[in-house]
Amino acid sequence: MKRNKNLIIGLVILLVIVLFGGYQMRARTHFRHNVTINGINVGGMTVSQAQSKVNANQEGKLVFQNGKVVRDKKLGSEQKLSTTDIQKMFNDQRRMLPGRAQHFQKYYQGTQSSKTHLQALVGRKVSYNLNGSTYTFKANDLLNGTTYEDGAYHVNPAAITSQLNKINSEKSTMGKTYHVTTPEGVKSVKAKTYGWDIDVSKASNAIANALTTNKQSVNGGNYLKGNAFNIYGTGYGVKANGGIGKNYVAVSLAKQHLWVYKNNKVVTSIDIVSGTNNGNDNTPTGVFYIGYKQSPSVLRGKNSNGSDYASKVSRWMPFTEDGCGIHDASWRDDWSSSAWQSNGSHGCLNVRPSQIDEVWNNVDKDEPVVIF
Repeated sequence: MKRNKNLIIGLVILLVIVLFGGYQMRARTHFRHNVTINGINVGGMTVSQAQSKVNANQEGKLVFQNGKVVRDKKLGSEQKLSTTDIQKMFNDQRRMLPGRAQHFQKYYQGTQSSKTHLQALVGRKVSYNLNGSTYTFKANDLLNGTTYEDGAYHVNPAAITSQLNKINSEKSTMGKTYHVTTPEGVKSVKAKTYGWDIDVSKASNAIANALTTNKQSVNGGNYLKGNAFNIYGTGYGVKANGGIGKNYVAVSLAKQHLWVYKNNKVVTSIDIVSGTNNGNDNTPTGVFYIGYKQSPSVLRGKNSNGSDYASKVSRWMPFTEDGCGIHDASWRDDWSSSAWQSNGSHGCLNVRPSQIDEVWNNVDKDEPVVIF
C-alpha cells in the first residue's frame, strides 16, 4: 500500500516536471496567454506570428465611414513594428511574473487617439438655420473619409458642400424675380445685384467645425455672400413684400418717375431723367440696391465722344458698381419726360437739385432700387 502511494506521488511529480518543462520550452518561443501589443492579443504566438498580426491591424489609416471607424488601406500605412521591436517585448514579458497581464504599446498612441476622436463623431448632428428654415447635417452621412491626425480632424467637405448647394438653389434670392408694388401696379422685376447667396465654402467649413467640436447649431446668416458693393449680400431675413421689404425706391423708365417707399407708403414722388436711350447709356433695369451715400461727390467718366468729364454733385447714391446712381444734376436744362430719348444721362437717374434731398433723406444704404 505504501509502495503504491509512493508510486503515485512519483508519477505526479514526473508529470509536473514534464508539464513544467514543456511550458518552459514553449515559453522560450511563444508569448504568454495574457500579453497584448498595441491592443492586439498575441497570447500563444511566436515573435513572427505576433509581428504579422499586429502589423496587419496597423495597416491603413483609421477613417470615419458611415457612422463607423474603419481602416482604409488606400490612405497609407501606420508605422510598422520591426522584428526587433517584437523580440524586445517578448524578452521583457519573460522577465515578468507569469500570472500578470502585460500590455505593450509602440506606434499606437496616435492611432488610439484617432480611434477615440473618430468614434466621438458617431451620431453627431448640427442644426443649420437659414432665413427661418432649419436643416440637419448628420456626421454619419456627411463626414465619410474624415481622419484624425496630429491633434486635428481632417474633413473632406464634398458631401457638406453638395447639401449646401442644394439648399442654396432653393433659398438663394440672387437673381430672383420680385413682385414689387408700385403706383403703376405690381411689377415683376428680376434681381441684378440685390439678394444673397450662401457662401458655400465658408458655411461648409463652419458646419464641419461644428460637427467635429460637437457644437449644436450654425447660424447660416453668418455665412452669406452678395454682388456688387455688399459682399455679404442684401435682403437676408427680409420677409415683407416677398423679400423687397417695406423701404425701397421704385423707378419707371417709361414714365421717367421715381417713388421712395417708407414703411410701404410713398414719401417721395418726383420726375427724373434716366440714361440716354441709345443702346449704350441706357439705365439698366432690375433690382439693385443703394451701395453707399456720399455728399458731396465728383462723378468721373467719359462722354460719348471719348472725352473725360468730372461733374460735381451734392448727393450721390450709386446702385451699380460701374457708375449708375441717383444724384442731383445742376447742369441739366432739359427736364422733359422725353429728354431721356436723346438727351439723357450716361445711365444715372438725374434729379432736380431742389428735390434731391427728398430722396437723400429717405433712403439708406443697402435698400432696394427697383427699375422697370
